[in-house]
Amino acid sequence: MADQKSGLSEAYRSLRTSLQFSGAEGAPRSLLVTSSEPSEGKSTTSFKLGQDFAALGARVLLVDGDLRKPNLHRLFGLDNAIGLSNLLTNTVRKDDLAGIFRPTKYANVTVLTSGTIPPNPADLLSSQKMALILTNLGKRFDLVIIDAPPVVGLSDAPILSRLAEGTLMVVSTSQVTRKSAKTAVKRLRAAGANVIGAAMSKFAVNKFDYNYAYKYMNHQYYDYGASTPKIEGKVDDGAGQPAHAKSPAFRRLVRRLRSAVGGFVDRAKSAP
Repeated sequence: MADQKSGLSEAYRSLRTSLQFSGAEGAPRSLLVTSSEPSEGKSTTSFKLGQDFAALGARVLLVDGDLRKPNLHRLFGLDNAIGLSNLLTNTVRKDDLAGIFRPTKYANVTVLTSGTIPPNPADLLSSQKMALILTNLGKRFDLVIIDAPPVVGLSDAPILSRLAEGTLMVVSTSQVTRKSAKTAVKRLRAAGANVIGAAMSKFAVNKFDYNYAYKYMNHQYYDYGASTPKIEGKVDDGAGQPAHAKSPAFRRLVRRLRSAVGGFVDRAKSAP
């Protein structure tokens, strides 16, 4: 992720662009990132999207809304002594309020960690104070990204999704079933969430068949000049060409077409 020229970094920038066109007024001011099950990459997606939007000059706040198994503070290398749960339960001293919003080594990126793990996360997240906090944060920052718990089996993500302008589902390839992903989206929509789309994580293009990968994914585009780009269908020595361009039958067909076109041009020139 640190390499801005890597395929992964380029993919996240493409996701950022898609989010910018997700609404009539651009990207949502508050974005909830969740998944159907644990370990699908939602925290990593929140982490990277925060950096990419901040690179455009936006003031970004990343909120760890997972009050059960928080992970965002680990990605930024921060402690988790105080955070969101302390704000919700009024267990933070006035002197510590200013330091609860943590600057990071990334420009324009601020983090609000989850804080002390409470015994009643759902109650805290569904409180009116949580809605008030997010409303006030939306006035201070250009974009608030909430890293939420997974949907299946918990009520936290559906509760938070009602408070965010948009919800992004992260779906891990070959890890969750289609039924599980559909159920998660159904729960979010039933709660009143604005599900703006899904991002597929842990995706390997080379596992698809050649024609699909070549025509639709074009994963070689992300090599950044490591190899000379080829034009699809161009016939020369056959190197780097699609499979059909290498076959003898295809080359014979091209020669016959060229001969026919050449004969037609000659007859046209000789005509009175």
